[in-house]
Amino acid sequence: MDLIAPLDALFLLAESREHPMHVGSLQLFEPPEDAGPDYLRELRETLLADNTVRPTFSRRPATWLGAPQLAWTHDDEVDLDYHLQHSALPAPGGMNQLLDHVSTLHSALLDRHRPMWEMHFIEGLADGRFALYAKMHHALIDGVSAQRIMQRTLTTDPFATDVTVPWNLPRKERTPRTVQPKTGLLGALSSASSSAAALLKATRTGLLEQQLTLPFEAPRTLLNVPIGGARKCAVRSWSMDRLKQVKKATGTTLNDVVLAMSAGALRAYLLEHNALPDKPLIAMVPVSLRDEDDLDTQGVKVAALLCNLGTDIEDPAERLR
Repeated sequence: MDLIAPLDALFLLAESREHPMHVGSLQLFEPPEDAGPDYLRELRETLLADNTVRPTFSRRPATWLGAPQLAWTHDDEVDLDYHLQHSALPAPGGMNQLLDHVSTLHSALLDRHRPMWEMHFIEGLADGRFALYAKMHHALIDGVSAQRIMQRTLTTDPFATDVTVPWNLPRKERTPRTVQPKTGLLGALSSASSSAAALLKATRTGLLEQQLTLPFEAPRTLLNVPIGGARKCAVRSWSMDRLKQVKKATGTTLNDVVLAMSAGALRAYLLEHNALPDKPLIAMVPVSLRDEDDLDTQGVKVAALLCNLGTDIEDPAERLR
């Protein structure tokens, strides 16, 4: 039995039916040209054959000294048949049917009597592709680690036949690298760990270099209402090259561009409902505290910054600045 780190425990203690605390991803794949009608079932069976499970994927909350959610226990035998599920979409198998299905899956809380992760193979898309929806509890892993794990299961070799499962990734050796000194807020964040001292360092630098934005300065909007447990997924796509061109032309960062796009969407939505406040909306933006060579996939290493979205500014370029 292992004690849960305070930040990890917070994601368990804060969870409710209205506020699930898991992270999810949706990926689309094209099957091989010679794939038969049972390709997805056979692929799932191949994955299930690897029943060696690393600690991150075998953990579930336990009670320690009479207090729940303060320790992890590890299942000696993980029921992979439960965690790796297979489903099919109803006709006509379009993106709307896929997103409706994923919305239902994402709305459900993870079972705390089992290791808190699921993966769903989804077939039935009209264009012949299949989807993989995965979710893990935020107390187990943060978004950056989850993304790195999923990336390591993929390959750039079109002729590769070996299958790598996320619950049993080969151990990756840390490689030495030359670290360029960084200054300012970026340096404070990129060098920070999940320790209290590092968080204090990042916070102090942020307050010195940027205007202090407090949550009680944010205006109330029609979005500030109690919510239920159901979730609805929507997807839109933009070319990464297009976003990078905006970044390059304006001398900003990719994060700046994405936040400005989000601000523009919120402003347009509130204008349509005659509900745009005079003051700007405030976003809580998660910030990863992991280095590029941080290979630890357990626990959470995140902080958050409060960001003025400039939704009160009409001109998009000025809003981005």
